[in-house]
Amino acid sequence: MTMLEISLPYGAHEVFECRVPAERVLIHQRAPEPIDDLPSRLRERLTSPVDFPALSQALLPDDRIVIALDHGTPCAPSLIRGCWEVMAACGVNPADVMIVRPSVCENCDAADPRSELPDDVREQIQLVYHDQSNEKQQAYLAATTSGERVYLAREVVEADFVLCVGTIAYDPVLGFRGTNSVLYPGLSNAEAVRKSHGQGHDELGPNDVRNLRQTIDEVGWLLGVQFTLQVVPAGRGQIAEVIAGAMEAVFQKGKERLTADWLVDADERPELVVVAVDRESEGDDWSSVGAALATARQLVKREGKILVFSDLASPITPGLELIRESRTPRDALQPLRRSAPDDLVVATQVAQAVDRANVYLVSQLDDDLVEDMFMTPIASSDEAMRLLETCQTCAFIESAQHTYGSVKATESQ
Repeated sequence: MTMLEISLPYGAHEVFECRVPAERVLIHQRAPEPIDDLPSRLRERLTSPVDFPALSQALLPDDRIVIALDHGTPCAPSLIRGCWEVMAACGVNPADVMIVRPSVCENCDAADPRSELPDDVREQIQLVYHDQSNEKQQAYLAATTSGERVYLAREVVEADFVLCVGTIAYDPVLGFRGTNSVLYPGLSNAEAVRKSHGQGHDELGPNDVRNLRQTIDEVGWLLGVQFTLQVVPAGRGQIAEVIAGAMEAVFQKGKERLTADWLVDADERPELVVVAVDRESEGDDWSSVGAALATARQLVKREGKILVFSDLASPITPGLELIRESRTPRDALQPLRRSAPDDLVVATQVAQAVDRANVYLVSQLDDDLVEDMFMTPIASSDEAMRLLETCQTCAFIESAQHTYGSVKATESQ
């Protein structure tokens, strides 16, 4: 009997290891390898971008430059350092450079994105967290073709050059996150954020048309953004690829690389899906677990089993509290739609997963809380192994928060 050696990194430093008969393993999805020399790759991409001249040719010494930095961008300090090296070579004054981030980033544990800059430069480059509720921080940009008035962070609207820096990633609402999505609604106003709340679209794949994604790209066009720097994630907060250049070309290349690295395409549904959630450089633990559960739910047989490895320790938020207070997970879905809390997406992902399958969770949460969320706590590798032994078919997915799961259309439930 051929045995497969499985090693699943999770959390910040943990690893689950096991040996499983090869014929039982339908999927073994590994994270892509990270770039060995990120500074060199970044210099190369900024010097030879796709469908655009080198970044240095787009900058003038007296430009007021805004770097719109998206939340969850891995290795952000290294990316900012690489961008600044190009700007410095062009004679740009660091006092004329500003990093603008959505307010969701302000309380995360990530390093200051300026931390790798020289001390004198770091002191001059401003870091601003945009407050969507503060009208004084907003400026009118234009109206979209549908007549929607768009307001963005004043610093962005008034800049001479805007550089969007972020991650190409699967997104339950947008299909794909990246390029212009840092601008809207995160750098807009509270009304735009409210309108953007959604539960995702289970009936749509990532490549299907999404109205919000179209609005986002129109906002970028109205602002006149032409150049972007985007990354494709690897595991544990690292980067698998850097892509820079014209917006549309970068977005297309990023989607292609994301599909190659992170699409989990199954021929049939396993009885058990094991997903590992590793620690990101920044981001919300529940969001990562929710994304991993969404992939597992797409793949697993109905009434099957999902085993999640994480070091989740975050308190539950209002939408998750609605699940906890409900008689069944399905009972929470209508109140979630009606109240539309800030964590609507992740709460919906959790509720739908625990409604479809039996979910087992490795975490740092209290066992009673895990059970209140309709999941079974797992405390040891031995317990996980016993669960594995009960299933004839299984799937193993590394860094599952980055993945999108699909099964052939002909496959039954």
